[in-house]
Amino acid sequence: MRIDVLMFEGVAEVDALAVYAVFAHAKRRGLDVDARLVTADGATTVKGCYGTTFGELELWSPETARVLAVSGGWIEEEIERGVIPQQLADAKRVGGAGLILAGIDSGSILLGAAGLIGGRPATTHRPGYDLLKPWAEVIDARIVDDGDLVTCGSGWFAGVDLAGWLLERELGAAAEVVAMEQWIGRDRQGTVWRR
Repeated sequence: MRIDVLMFEGVAEVDALAVYAVFAHAKRRGLDVDARLVTADGATTVKGCYGTTFGELELWSPETARVLAVSGGWIEEEIERGVIPQQLADAKRVGGAGLILAGIDSGSILLGAAGLIGGRPATTHRPGYDLLKPWAEVIDARIVDDGDLVTCGSGWFAGVDLAGWLLERELGAAAEVVAMEQWIGRDRQGTVWRR
């Protein structure tokens, strides 16, 4: 299962790297996972919202990825520019129904701005509920699973919870997820909201 973690100028470092780390660790544990840090425009270097520079990034592959994880960060500027929302809409067209969109924290708002939520249930960083409302039925839950749209709410570790849930859901890897929680030293929190 290929997971593309989208990196962009102003991405929230913890959002992106926590999700990536869970999937990378799952691969080390023998699960069929291929996590990559990617960009939509082919940039090989970006700077995160706290000034961290990330290099050696790859071009995303929505046609082969199973999951496109979209982190939060300085999203209001990106929504105003409109470039990343358009790129996300294009990626979903290419990936089709087989591509799972995973909105991490305020990354869900980017998915909404891309027209990819369309009134469906979703969650985001609690201070961003009003920003998400024009595009989603906002659910106050840690993780909201609506099939090919899975979003997570507030907190630096919400993405860890989302990644664990996707490993359990997509690969049936509940035992491995429990072992990873023990290794990380943190159990998943909250309830997965499903229709």
